[in-house]
Amino acid sequence: MVGCGYRFQDEKPSDGPVTISVPYIRGDNEGQLNTELTRILSNDPHFEYRQNGGMVVLEVAVINDGDERIGYRYDRNPTSGKRRQNIVGTENRRNLTVEVKLIDSYTEEVIIGPVHVKARADYDYVDSNSVRDLTFTNSAGKTQTVIDFSLGQLDSIEGAHDDAAVPIYRQLAQKIVDGIVSQGW
Repeated sequence: MVGCGYRFQDEKPSDGPVTISVPYIRGDNEGQLNTELTRILSNDPHFEYRQNGGMVVLEVAVINDGDERIGYRYDRNPTSGKRRQNIVGTENRRNLTVEVKLIDSYTEEVIIGPVHVKARADYDYVDSNSVRDLTFTNSAGKTQTVIDFSLGQLDSIEGAHDDAAVPIYRQLAQKIVDGIVSQGW
């Protein structure tokens, strides 16, 4: 029962979807996680997304965004092609951790959380400092860059890190919504 902003029950209403708002996500500088959360919440029958004024507020903050190198190869001498003793990174894993709280917008009480949710995405890249990785010799004997012909399959470490954002944010958003639903919301 609700009246004049006071609530006599703390339970989820059973007569339809819960209205939910997602404010600015601290650490989501490009807004990609916010976009994915909004998309998934809007498509979920348990929720009705509202930009402001939802019955509950989903607070999310990025608390860790890091990479770890998981794939290597031996470096080669560019003129002789012989293997050198040093190794070069070729694959990383991006790890992202967020803190999630579901808050009652009327009482400002935390309903769920804080909970840490993690996701990861692996990506390959080329060594942008290696002439061998970035070029090839065509049939006419001319040197051409590989990146121009890669169709997005090869990228620098910075570009590949950024490209991993879409799958990792999508995965995080789905885990967050699934977790809320599994708690009876």
